[in-house]
Amino acid sequence: DGSEFKLRQDSRYPWDGAVKLTLDTCKDAPFEIMLRIPDWAEEATITVNGEDAGVETEPGTYARIERPWKTGDVVALDMPMDIKLMEGHPRIEEVRNQVAIKRGPVVYCVESPDLPKNTEILDVYLPVDSSLEAEYQEEFLGGMTTVGGTVLLRKDKNKGMYRTLRQPTWEAFETQFVPYYAWCNRGQSEMTVFMPVVWK
Repeated sequence: DGSEFKLRQDSRYPWDGAVKLTLDTCKDAPFEIMLRIPDWAEEATITVNGEDAGVETEPGTYARIERPWKTGDVVALDMPMDIKLMEGHPRIEEVRNQVAIKRGPVVYCVESPDLPKNTEILDVYLPVDSSLEAEYQEEFLGGMTTVGGTVLLRKDKNKGMYRTLRQPTWEAFETQFVPYYAWCNRGQSEMTVFMPVVWK
């Protein structure tokens, strides 16, 4: 139909939720552009040439923009990239009372190279009030956003298959979480996506 779109990544999607489409050429008659709004993209906004496009951005649907277009028009989709704690369905026993960290479309894990030596991955717990911060690291594994935050390491080592419950001994530790797809790129390691959550 004579229209061509060029995706210009002024930001680092999926590390940054701002995506811009620049119209290089287009036909004279009005036509429709459809932008997919991912399920995770709550409160996304769309502008055309810096002005509100006036369309709904319901997660899991397509936003439709129909109008006359001209060469050089810029459509900007801005998707907030809040860090969220995700839980599984209660019937998934393996992850009950556990949470995973997600930012935008990326799921994160904690990996043993980012923990004290000889720490067992099953001893890592996540406080529900841990202050989690995203940081883009240009030199880390080719460039990616990691998430930093505090975990609790369980230090008491009780023996036996079943034990009388006692107050655990905790050690707070500042660590980073890496994208799940990028684990095991720093030597032999263990990782976990879901961590038991500690409520306060």
